[in-house]
Formats: sequence, C-alpha cells, structure tokens
Amino acid sequence: MSSPVKIRRWMRQISDLPVRVIHRKQKNEIVVTGRGTEISEGGMALYAGVSLEPGDLMEVEFQMPQRKRVAAVVRNRSGYYFGLEFLTPLEAGEAKSANQNVSSTYAPRRTDAYQLLQRKELEVQRLRREIQALRKLVPPAF
Repeated sequence: MSSPVKIRRWMRQISDLPVRVIHRKQKNEIVVTGRGTEISEGGMALYAGVSLEPGDLMEVEFQMPQRKRVAAVVRNRSGYYFGLEFLTPLEAGEAKSANQNVSSTYAPRRTDAYQLLQRKELEVQRLRREIQALRKLVPPAF
C-alpha cells in the first residue's frame, strides 16, 4: 500500500524572517515578535510566544524596509509553532522578496555553511516534534 502524496499549492522556502504578530482579542491587541521559518505565497510556519488556536485570525507584519502586514488564520499549532494560511496569498515573488530582504541584512554571516547549518537545525527541530507526537501515540515501555 502506498502512502498518500502531499501536494502543496505553493513551494515553500526555508527562511529566518523576523516578524511581528498582531492578534486582536475582543478590545485588546496583543503584539509579539516571532520568527518565520518557512514561507510561501499562501502561508508560513511561525514561532511566536503567543497563545493562538487553530481558526484564530491574526496579522503578520514583515520587518522589511517597507513594513507589510498580511492577515492570516492559524491552521495548526504545536506548542508555540504555528502553521498559518494567508487570507490573501502573497503576489508571486513577494515571499522570495521578504526572504531576500532579510538575507541581505545578515549578509556577512550568511555563507553557504551557515545556511546549511540553519536548514539542518530546522530539520532537527521538526524531527523532535515528530518524535514527541509519536511518543504520545506509543504507550511507555515497562
């Protein structure tokens, strides 16, 4: 039996984007900083210290020379790691542009080795999350 193939509408790019997360709850506005770890035209993966649940609406503000706010909905959550879907997809090239603007800010540190290390660290983080999820499914050994 073959496993189902996951097909995404947009290609994801691994990134390290500083962002601000804006969440309005009743009359209060909560603003926290976060880091985008993957981005595509249709959404992003985000680490942020805010208590959001799937279905919550929020805005992401990209910290580029011209700040850009994008409305998004939380699609999934694992601790403080969120999967977001943008309500209006970014225009073609905007996701790459956001990534490149931040990359140029850190240009002296962003060598090929640094980028490889960063990708591997993200991969390890993802594997740790998968292991935690699997531990919940498997009863402890005696």
